[in-house]
Order: sequence, then C-alpha cells, then structure tokens
Amino acid sequence: MPINFSEFKKLLGADPWSRDPETARARNSTPEFEAAAEDAESFERKLQGAVLVGPPPGLLDDIKNISQPTSQRKSRVPLALAAGFLLAAGVIGTVWQQSHQWESVEAYLADHYAYDGGAVLAQAVPEFAEKDVLQIMAGLDAGIERQLSRRIQFIKYCPTPGGRGAHMVVSTEDGPVTVIFMPKAQVADDEVVAFDQLQAVFVSLKNGSAAIIGKPSQNVDRLKTVVRESLKTALVSA
Repeated sequence: MPINFSEFKKLLGADPWSRDPETARARNSTPEFEAAAEDAESFERKLQGAVLVGPPPGLLDDIKNISQPTSQRKSRVPLALAAGFLLAAGVIGTVWQQSHQWESVEAYLADHYAYDGGAVLAQAVPEFAEKDVLQIMAGLDAGIERQLSRRIQFIKYCPTPGGRGAHMVVSTEDGPVTVIFMPKAQVADDEVVAFDQLQAVFVSLKNGSAAIIGKPSQNVDRLKTVVRESLKTALVSA
C-alpha cells in the first residue's frame, strides 16, 4: 500500500536522508513528495552546519519564513513539516550546541524534554510502522526486540550525551510514556529523578542506557524490564 503524504512527512521528520525503497518510491511519486523531501534535506544540512560551525547564512530567514502565516510563506515546506523543522532547530541548534554545559544526564533529560517532549508525544499514533522503528535503530547500530518495537508509537533520532540516540513514545497500561535511548551514556540503574511534574526512571543497558519519562502516577515497572531485555542486544560501536 503506497505511503500517503502525512506518513511521508513523519518519515522525513525521523530521518530526512532515508533511502528505504518504499520511501524512495513515495518520493518519486509526485512533485509534492519530491519537494517535501528536498526541503527536508536542505534544512537538515543547514541544521548540521549550525551544530558544527554556528548558524549558516539563510537559516534564520528560513525559520522566520516557516513561522509566517501560510499566505506569506514563500517556501514549499508543508505546514506540518515546517513545524517539525522549527522544533528540530530548537532542539539541535540550542540544546546540542549547549551540550558541553550539561552537568549530568539528569540535566540533559530536563532540557531535552522541555524542548520537545510534549510535541513528540503529540505525534504518537497506535499504528506506527514497526519497520520504521527497526530502521531508526539500525541507524544507531543497535538492536531492538519485538516486545518493545511493537509498542512504539513514534520514534526519531535525537541528540544525547556522547552522540546520537533515539526518542520514542511507548504505550503502557497507564498511557503513553517517553523513552530516550542513550547509546553512550551511563546511568545508575533504577535511579528516579523528578522534573517539571514528571519523573525519569533510568535503565542501565549492556551498551549505554535509557530513561523512561512519564507522570509519577504511571507504573513503568513492567516497561523497565521490557526495555532492559529488548535493548540489551544493542551493537553500538565504540
């Protein structure tokens, strides 16, 4: 079944550089799909440049253009995709550039969630494609077991201490929670930290770690076991 435009934009938001055959077919299907993909790649290049050497020429103009009303926007970037780009600019351009100032993993999580935690939760869908989960994890040289992958309702790459990781929304009996996979961060297993009326429960893995973020009323004991068992086969490179 062909990918619709809404699904295609979600895939671009997770990985603008994806060359998955199904994604490639969708990209080549209409000028609208091709334009969205080109805009995603162009903006990603600017964001990467901002991370490495400071804001490149035109980035601020693009962000301002995205924030304008539809009637005033010159770009071909769809509104929903533009919102994702603006979010990425905030997370990567601000949080990652300041990553050297994180005093701890706890501080990182509070910063990260403040920028896009709620927005990512809002993108969760029950029918999220499991193959997209596997593709994101493969991009991190990590494995994931189906007992966790089938419960993921959204996933995207994100900056984490030491390098790129994954930001997920996972279903539980008490509602969706956030899981941040941090391939190169070490934590104290089962430690609980609180911020902004939320709590993060740390899970130490064979390679790296994860944090489960949700409301204190949400019971994540079962999910801790699932995360620990599902991600223990991670093959993260040193």
